[in-house]
Amino acid sequence: MSAKPGPIDDHDDAYSTMDFIAEARRPLLVERHRKLVEEMESSLSDSLITGDTDHPRLKAMLLELEADSEKARIAKTMRHLAEDPHFKDSTLRAALVEALCLLREEGNVEIAALQLHVIGVYREVRREVAARQGEAPTLSDLRELPASVLGRLLNPIVPVFGTPSLSDGLIYTPSFADRSMRTIRRMRRAEEADTSWADVAGDPPLPREAEEPLSVLPEAERKAARTLLVRDRIRSAFYREVFLRYLSRDEFDLSGDNHPTVLHWLQAIEATAHLYPFMQGQTTGQKAFRISHLIQKILQLHEIYARVALASQHPSYREAFAGKNTRDRLALMVKDHYPPLALSPELTLSALLCPFPGFVAWVQDKVDQKDFVLPPDAKR
Repeated sequence: MSAKPGPIDDHDDAYSTMDFIAEARRPLLVERHRKLVEEMESSLSDSLITGDTDHPRLKAMLLELEADSEKARIAKTMRHLAEDPHFKDSTLRAALVEALCLLREEGNVEIAALQLHVIGVYREVRREVAARQGEAPTLSDLRELPASVLGRLLNPIVPVFGTPSLSDGLIYTPSFADRSMRTIRRMRRAEEADTSWADVAGDPPLPREAEEPLSVLPEAERKAARTLLVRDRIRSAFYREVFLRYLSRDEFDLSGDNHPTVLHWLQAIEATAHLYPFMQGQTTGQKAFRISHLIQKILQLHEIYARVALASQHPSYREAFAGKNTRDRLALMVKDHYPPLALSPELTLSALLCPFPGFVAWVQDKVDQKDFVLPPDAKR
């Protein structure tokens, strides 16, 4: 006996139909107001967003944004832009224009009121982004910001260095990312840098256990081998000075050397190398060489710890990793030919735009836990 068809839910059917109607009408409603709203948005300037203006009327407008009611409206709009799936692939400007068109349609809102509102939204997003990327974005930067980023502004994720999810907690504009990558490439390329490790104080002495095996080698080989050992000793001393001494919990003072991101810290080292013990007295070429290698080392650190964290999530490693430190886990992964993570622009930006205080805390925690693994140079 065939089953009887269930009753039709008129309410659900009507709701679905209304949804379809609303979706079909949405583009038409937006287009009705698009020209006027886009002209209004295009008339905005950086001074309106930054507040750097002496014009009495403009200053009065900005003062209106301090009202609790306007702050609430701005917060509501930001939540709407972050949560509405219509805007998931839109820039902030495109999403704002569309949202304001619909707002004008629904409430017949005056264009002047919409202008004040959009200024308020841009100002709030600018404040939030500046706090995270370490530089205040321009209006042009804000316009190109993906609207989806607002979700991370409203529901922030704590960025943790050395984890696969580091990038999920970072917020920066596309133009800031482009500028950062250009800076990173320049610093890594280090065109006028030395080609090898050296120290202005001269070659450090080698311990007896390193010197004795050299005595049986022919002179040319002995000289070449000794040079490599000396360079490796200088290299080790440099990284020990940076990670184990300068950044140590007992020595490092964040109030005296605080930076928004790791990249800002590296730029400070480049600009004021004489203030950093691991750079003091070195030649210009050696300073550039050391900064280039320090960048590479930070990228390597992030990659190996993120790789181990990623492997730890796989069922096949859970039991094998139990009770083991990072060095032992890496050894197991090498045996299994576990591939390294690709050194992509995203990974590079994640590591170097990580908040500097968080990076320092991560290094200190790993050292305290005796789980700090310094990978070998990519090319020896």
